[in-house]
Amino acid sequence: MEKLKIGVIPHTHWDREWYFTSSKSFIYSLHDFDEIIGYLEQNKEFKCFIFDGQTSIIEDYVSARPDMEARIKKLVKDNRMIIGPWYTQPDTLVVSGESLIRNLLYGIHYAEKLGKYMKVGYLPDSFGMNEQMPQIYKGFGFDYAAFRRGISDRLVKNREFYWVSPNGDEVFVHNIYAYGSFGYPPENPGELKKYIIDIVDKLKEKYRTGLILLFNGEDQKPIRKDLPQILQTARKILPNMDFEIMSLEEGLMEIKKSGVDFERYQGEFTFGQYSRTHKSIFSTRADLKIMNNRIENYIQNIAEPVSSLAYTLGFKYEEKVFEKIWKLMLLNSAHDSIGMCNSDETNKYVEYRFIEAKNLLSSLTELKMREISTRIPVKDNFQFQVYNLLPYKRGGIIETELFLPFDEVEIYDEEGNIYEPQIIDIKNVTGSLLKSSVKEIGVDNDSDTSWHKEIENIFDAKILIDIEELQPFSYKTLYIRKKVKSHIPPIESNNSIENEYFLISIDDKGIINIYDKKRHINYKDAIYFEDDGDEGDSYDYSEPTHNVYLRDINVINVDKIINTLKSTLYITVDMPLPYNLKERVQGKNTVNNNITLELSLIKNNSNIGIDVTVLNRAVEHRLRIIANTDICAKYSYADEQFGTIKRKTYLKEAESWKEEKWDEKPRTIEPMQSFVSITDENLTVQVVTDGVREYQIVGEKFNKIAMTVLRSIPYLGKENLNDRPGRASGMKAQTFDSRLINKKINAKYFISCYDKYCDYELAKNAKEILTPIICYQGSQFKNNTTYFVITNPKDKNLPLDYSALEIRGDVILSTVKKAEQKENLVVRFYNPDRLRSKKAVIIGKTENFYESTLDEKIISKLDQGKIEIGTCEAKSIIYSPENNNK
Repeated sequence: MEKLKIGVIPHTHWDREWYFTSSKSFIYSLHDFDEIIGYLEQNKEFKCFIFDGQTSIIEDYVSARPDMEARIKKLVKDNRMIIGPWYTQPDTLVVSGESLIRNLLYGIHYAEKLGKYMKVGYLPDSFGMNEQMPQIYKGFGFDYAAFRRGISDRLVKNREFYWVSPNGDEVFVHNIYAYGSFGYPPENPGELKKYIIDIVDKLKEKYRTGLILLFNGEDQKPIRKDLPQILQTARKILPNMDFEIMSLEEGLMEIKKSGVDFERYQGEFTFGQYSRTHKSIFSTRADLKIMNNRIENYIQNIAEPVSSLAYTLGFKYEEKVFEKIWKLMLLNSAHDSIGMCNSDETNKYVEYRFIEAKNLLSSLTELKMREISTRIPVKDNFQFQVYNLLPYKRGGIIETELFLPFDEVEIYDEEGNIYEPQIIDIKNVTGSLLKSSVKEIGVDNDSDTSWHKEIENIFDAKILIDIEELQPFSYKTLYIRKKVKSHIPPIESNNSIENEYFLISIDDKGIINIYDKKRHINYKDAIYFEDDGDEGDSYDYSEPTHNVYLRDINVINVDKIINTLKSTLYITVDMPLPYNLKERVQGKNTVNNNITLELSLIKNNSNIGIDVTVLNRAVEHRLRIIANTDICAKYSYADEQFGTIKRKTYLKEAESWKEEKWDEKPRTIEPMQSFVSITDENLTVQVVTDGVREYQIVGEKFNKIAMTVLRSIPYLGKENLNDRPGRASGMKAQTFDSRLINKKINAKYFISCYDKYCDYELAKNAKEILTPIICYQGSQFKNNTTYFVITNPKDKNLPLDYSALEIRGDVILSTVKKAEQKENLVVRFYNPDRLRSKKAVIIGKTENFYESTLDEKIISKLDQGKIEIGTCEAKSIIYSPENNNK
């Protein structure tokens, strides 16, 4: 029999921030990384060292040690210093697919600058794995992956296997027992022998190839300098074993070639049988989670597409600005950072990065639309452009702010089509705005302008506009003229609203009923809030022993505003709650959470809009909004990165987890990207979130969709939770900010009903909600210090209306962006269907469309723009936009 081989992988798992700040981590990395680099240079027998599979920590280090870059390049070239492929160590369940792709793009790019990167999807500590990771890895040419958390015997029997995405892409996986499995080997020969034998006995049944990989290193640990000597001792005391320092990539290649018949698995990894996945961390610090989700949606759905549209017209694409923005977001997407399972001080760093990213994005997007508007011929001093950033024709009601020349207006286009407006709010700003604009005349290529003489009034208005149809991926110029004053409907006293699809009412006790006009179904008590206790920490919700579920509210006020385009119920309630768990057990309600709820129905729109703002005054609790249905669901259907996923609403494992000594309770608290649904043979109900990305199917018949609004918890980590026995996760420390006391949380939801379940229709609806039609008004009177002054170009040579590209087929656009360091554009879309492949055709102002990998390498030219997309598969298309304006 051949010797058992032990491959020892030296590494450090370097959390860039956690209970400590990134500043402290950075300073200590200077000391530790100096030591590692110097020791590797001086000791050739120390074969290699992994820098945690992320390059952001190397980038930080080189920023303070530029003189070390050449030495790093030499070690990387010699395979001694193993870096990449990630920029940061991300969460894979709650961040977007685009975030994961950019993480690898920027990580690989920086690693290649230093020489090369590790071609392994290495995530030693991320809190679970989404099932699309094999597809993402294959899109970058990886054949291997390694991760720790989420595994269960019910998923795979052994710890090395092939992992397959729904589209068929697969990678060979090593499940890491622990990234500190060989972290603290003793020097004493007798103790070392016992240490190794205990590890091998524990692992040999799960790793069957004759090679067991052990990891020497742990969180923020320096290099173990005596490792070669320890292994030399091990060879003497255990001659039946072979010990070798090796890289992870070497080890995986050797294991894969062993000839063992490895099993195959398709699905996600979210079970906490052997390590905690913290499967409710998706709602920790709801305020920051919502910031992440909204910024991600804005980058992918608005900012990059607007800049790409401008790029096709000859304007500069700010590639470096987007890199800066994405890197801010990627620093926040690291598993601890996005988990917000950090100290309060660290979470302030996270929040600041979100604020900076948001401000950069909004300003950049405004500038690109302004640049476009300045090159469009002016036929109306108040003209504006509306943008459809999806690749097919669409219309809808938009709510926006415009400056108007009159207090009653009509919106129309070049062909004379009229677009119905409704003014919601208006004020006269002629004096302040016109005065500040006139003084700037003469600095912007427009000294002979007459606009300031033609304008009599400027009104600042919040307005609704009914846009019937816009061309694919386009803008359209609209104009404003005076209209005869119309009668404004009064606010009616009865507490109900309706449109073509639904009638919604609320009674004096706060019970909300919904009547589905199409299906003639009356849903009583259709939407309500439910609050329960939470003994958990920043990692996990945990149900207290004597939990009390509360839903009673006191209705303070109900108002209603209706017009021909939109009807809204404005509801204000107080929800009496116990201040903490102690009061909950005692049955005391000493505080009131103030909740404002806006329920909206829009003309020709089948979505019920729900806008919730909560002022939180309680701790140790969880607040959820419940969509109550008549569906008895065995499964939920939610979207994930580039696809949809089917999950059980009840886990049988929950009955025996304690007896089987799981690390944490298996739960159906699930992540999502934008929507969840339940279905039966007659009806599908969908909830789209513009808030926390967490849901659970609840109720005795699993007929209710519970969306987490917020959790309030006072500790970073706690020990001996009901749902997570044993040690504290992280460390036990108070986190006052995570209580969210006196914090306002705003979340938005949209409920829609369908006769049958269709992945594409649900994904399309969610995409349209999160990619609203937007508009920009580039009027010359805005060219003042308030809005920044820019030169008004002499040439007005852009078309009044413009469409850049179209995609035909049942696919969902992910984003449109400029290719990294190339003059091309990348269009990425995906098929959300789990059962059927789809065909699509991309149409633009060129016939030269090419399919590419996720790392933007060309595969082949498309035949007439046609392409087939597998189940839950993402496709990237590269093309060169043709324009005459550069």
